[in-house]
Amino acid sequence: MNYKYIAVDVDGTLLDDHDNFDHQRLAQDIEFLGQVGITFIIASGNSVDALHSLFGDDLVNNFVAENGGRIIFNGREILGHPHNRSVISNLFDFANQLPHVDLMSASGSSQTYIPREFSAVPVPFYPHHAYFDQLDQVREQIYNVNFSWHQQRLAQDKINAIVERINQQFPEVNATYSGAYGIDILPRGVNKAAGLQSFVKNNGGSLAEVVALGDTSNDIEMVQAAGLGIAMANATTDLKQVADRITAADNDHDGALKEIEQLFKLV
Repeated sequence: MNYKYIAVDVDGTLLDDHDNFDHQRLAQDIEFLGQVGITFIIASGNSVDALHSLFGDDLVNNFVAENGGRIIFNGREILGHPHNRSVISNLFDFANQLPHVDLMSASGSSQTYIPREFSAVPVPFYPHHAYFDQLDQVREQIYNVNFSWHQQRLAQDKINAIVERINQQFPEVNATYSGAYGIDILPRGVNKAAGLQSFVKNNGGSLAEVVALGDTSNDIEMVQAAGLGIAMANATTDLKQVADRITAADNDHDGALKEIEQLFKLV
């Protein structure tokens, strides 16, 4: 197959467990890929704001952000799928029925919004954020709601049970395990595969021309739909079960970049 796109997840895939990546090596790989006509895409549950802060303005300009909720093509937003405001309010109320949540947040157009009750929780992964007392104080559109148990490290089977509970109780959303003890809650129908479909269609391509790499449950649709779906060596079992192949090295040993370089003969 003549692949024309490579879509790569961030946390647990491109980033190591200390949230670092080889900037120079990635820049070189993206340049080489461009020379042979392959478009590099970051496909992440992170917000556009967080991704711009991570990659700067010159390294990456194609994003399927918010797990497919916002699509950035050549630096320009071409599609967005925000939540209905009433759904967000109901989700925050529902959280009171769950095991104590360490952090709740909502990804807006320009920054992340956090209920003030969590103001003492460190949030280095949200470069720009604001606190609110009432949801109606947030004027921006919201694309993703996240519940996290990162401090208490809630067992994944318990988080998965909460995911199922949310999807049963809220038919208008798509909840998925996001990694790092969290749950991303998106509008129904929004996922990375749908986002990639919109991206490549805008460029005259198809998902069969996509190579996708990921590490956890919110990558399942993308890895299944891609022409070649690759799970990281450190991936969750559910993702490995649907992948076409698994990387030899994990995210702490540049597994994603090594796989890309070998696949496209960059080394």
